[in-house]
Amino acid sequence: MRKLLPAALLASLLLPAEALAEAWEAKTMRAPLSAREVERPLIIGKGWLEIGVGADVKQAQGYWGPDGEAIDFDDANWLYTRESLNVRYGVVRRGEIYWHMPVHYLRLTNDKLGTDTSGMYLGDPRFGYLFEVFRTDAPLTSVVTRFELKAPAGNETPGSYIAGPGTFASFVTTTGTADALVGLEARRQLGIIGLEGGAHYTYRFSGLASYLIETENNSFNARIKPGWVLDANAGVILQLGPVALKGGGWFETHAPVQIGTTSPGIFPDQNLEEVAGSDGWSAGVSAGAIVGATRNVDLVLGADIPLRGEDLMFFPIEDLHPTRGNTYSAALEFRF
Repeated sequence: MRKLLPAALLASLLLPAEALAEAWEAKTMRAPLSAREVERPLIIGKGWLEIGVGADVKQAQGYWGPDGEAIDFDDANWLYTRESLNVRYGVVRRGEIYWHMPVHYLRLTNDKLGTDTSGMYLGDPRFGYLFEVFRTDAPLTSVVTRFELKAPAGNETPGSYIAGPGTFASFVTTTGTADALVGLEARRQLGIIGLEGGAHYTYRFSGLASYLIETENNSFNARIKPGWVLDANAGVILQLGPVALKGGGWFETHAPVQIGTTSPGIFPDQNLEEVAGSDGWSAGVSAGAIVGATRNVDLVLGADIPLRGEDLMFFPIEDLHPTRGNTYSAALEFRF
């Protein structure tokens, strides 16, 4: 102990005060994260954990005709909701992993036919990785690549086929197939204004689906392969104190759905045939607000309004051909 005291005194005389303070002060592994949405990059930042709970609600007004025209339901009412748990974590300085786990409450009523069917079902989880390829600060520029997988885990059994369609007591909440998505997204800050946009390509694998019955070749379960999807979006952020207002538009196009029997060999989808009219495109606008006075809690509100859709061929599978209606969303995000 006597030998250590002179060494400590000598260090205090020779080293600058700033160096001593830096050596002993508490350090953190977390990247900086602004409380203002317009200044935040598209990845959450190393060391940050975000947990979000949210809900999307759509009261369908009708469906879209073969040429994209809006058609109202005569007597039916379709309530489609998605409740979700979302987790994000910054694993490295330029990388983030995330997970999205949805459940659905659905209800279909028809006063004329006496229909009132509802239920809560699991949805298809998604998980992915964001990698930031370019970043500048003050003003912010953030460019990321997105890699995402969707697993088929939702309900795909509508009920018994024996007594006809009237015995269907459940709703299908999955395509029954896996998806792989790759995309590019960017955000640019211009003072209190931010510009953002992105484009993605989704490849949809084929798979056997319990909701499809093959009768021609007596093979029971049929195979389905949803068509690939291309989507793009662009929007504007306006930062007003702790509130960020957002608005923009989106566009999506996809290839036809294919259905058939499983083929032998490495590629099991060689016997599939396209469903005429199952391809198409859709577009819409969105608006929302992010309220958060601190970096740790945000309230996120949104509305999505479709302007053009596709023919309703695969009801109630919203991942293939959504019903027509505005979607309203709310979520709470907690960061640690």
